[in-house]
Amino acid sequence: MSLWLWLASPLIGVLLGLLGAGGGMLTVPLLTFGAGLPLKQAIAASVWIVGGVSLVAALQQRAWRVVQPRLLIFFSVGGVAGGIAGAWLGARIDASLQQALFGFLLLIVAVWTWRAHLHDSPRSGGVCHCAIALLAGAGLGLLTGLLGVGGGFLMVPVLIALGISHFPTAVAHSLVLIAINAAASGITYLGTVPTPAESHTLLTVAFLAAAGSFFGTRLLAQIPRRPLQRGFSVGLALLGASMLIQLLLT
Repeated sequence: MSLWLWLASPLIGVLLGLLGAGGGMLTVPLLTFGAGLPLKQAIAASVWIVGGVSLVAALQQRAWRVVQPRLLIFFSVGGVAGGIAGAWLGARIDASLQQALFGFLLLIVAVWTWRAHLHDSPRSGGVCHCAIALLAGAGLGLLTGLLGVGGGFLMVPVLIALGISHFPTAVAHSLVLIAINAAASGITYLGTVPTPAESHTLLTVAFLAAAGSFFGTRLLAQIPRRPLQRGFSVGLALLGASMLIQLLLT
């Protein structure tokens, strides 16, 4: 396991704990470039790592105190259905197409992250727009299964638009939903994608990411998120560009 993989793995948890997003978008490139896994194996492993770390971060943030059960149920049902469909499709499409989709998604989310205006203060709302939540959950679950990402950077603003009162509460919902979507996708991948031989590497990445989530949770109420969003958007753009360039050179 390379030194930079040791150093980068905790960032998965830091970003999930801090923003309720970003874990899968780092995990897949880390497993691909750092651990040398084929893309399909990296995606299948990523959903388990991201799901587990998201659950750890949700427990740290005591998400059960703030989640809106009805909204969570509809979003989860859509997410599970989308996650299963995405994993089924991801196990069957060409790996180069998956890599291209992943690279373009990173660039799109990088632009969105740079321009997004997220809120920290409480907002009015609380009504469950259940049909919209079901459809949004299905779309984000599809991304989780197909590309190994949790969809958190899209999930958090969608949750805010659906009536979640403020940013930290949306983060808590996002963590729970990512864990549910990832579990559905991971179960679907079982038996369709070979299990990586580098199990010790995957466990180490998961452990370091879980440790990083403790720092992210504690930073949630302390760091201004605008500079962090801008820096993360640049990182996403670099990762997306590198994956697309690698695809063109192979």
